[in-house]
Amino acid sequence: MNIKTNKYIWFFFGVLLAAMVGAYLANTLSAPESRPLEYNSGNSDELAYVTVRDPEGNIILETGIPVSENDEYINESNAHYLIIKVEGKNAVAIIKQEDDRESDSSQSGFNSNPSLFPQAIAAQADKKNRHVLIYHTHNDESYQLTSNTSSKRPRGDIIKVGEALKQALNRSGIKVTHIKNDHGPHDIHAYSRSRRSIVSQIKKKTPDAVFDIHRDAAPSRNYYGTVNGVEISKIMVVVGRSNPNMKTNLQYARRVKEIADELHPGLIRGIYIGRGDYNQDLYPTALLFEVGTNTNSLTMAERGARCLADVLIKLLGKE
Repeated sequence: MNIKTNKYIWFFFGVLLAAMVGAYLANTLSAPESRPLEYNSGNSDELAYVTVRDPEGNIILETGIPVSENDEYINESNAHYLIIKVEGKNAVAIIKQEDDRESDSSQSGFNSNPSLFPQAIAAQADKKNRHVLIYHTHNDESYQLTSNTSSKRPRGDIIKVGEALKQALNRSGIKVTHIKNDHGPHDIHAYSRSRRSIVSQIKKKTPDAVFDIHRDAAPSRNYYGTVNGVEISKIMVVVGRSNPNMKTNLQYARRVKEIADELHPGLIRGIYIGRGDYNQDLYPTALLFEVGTNTNSLTMAERGARCLADVLIKLLGKE
């Protein structure tokens, strides 16, 4: 085999390798097969929501999050439901059988499932120099009682909720990177756009946790709460079940709720386990928080965020 032939062979393999790397990166940044269903657009003050009932007709959940069959919901009292039927804006759920539940739900550690950024798991062991990444896939989300609209682009009220969380964490010594990028418009592709923001930051630093801060679109009664006599917006944790490492993220969500139930009972409305990955396949401690709903006020949402900070401070070992 002569030198010229060798050059052609190496050139061919070089092009093939470049194509494979490009395909991998494109998949990492977009993950189109695991995007959540489309959220409410946020362009109307009369946002639609789904009502989930048990077989007897009792309301279990009202939410603007996309609801699909086989989604799950762990309510404030830790009852675990499985959604078995969805028709339009109505759904039916049953209690999930005991032997189907996560056997490791009470553990506070993390399993060894791989992630796209495996160094994140090693970072869990270091109790010093804590760092959190906060971002907003739907950065336009706003609160009607404050802004007279549910959506303001490019910077909705939800950015201020993220800032309230950041400042509360900063006061405890936890470093926070708050991404305020515009990921609009508010559509199914917003998660692909926010994914790029996360990846660029994770490559620079290794945070201890990654939080996507949203607000729901459900009747205000679902998120009204009080802590020490002060009105606050409750919070719902969302975990994506299309994430192949979902058990790790769900474990982390359960720890958040466990600590919240101890520090601020009633703060966490529940944990929703929905279709899609919500970019949580990128990181084992990535969660989505719904802080209040569109019909709450920004002030109540900021108070809820500060209460959440108390929970995260303890979780991150900074109490």
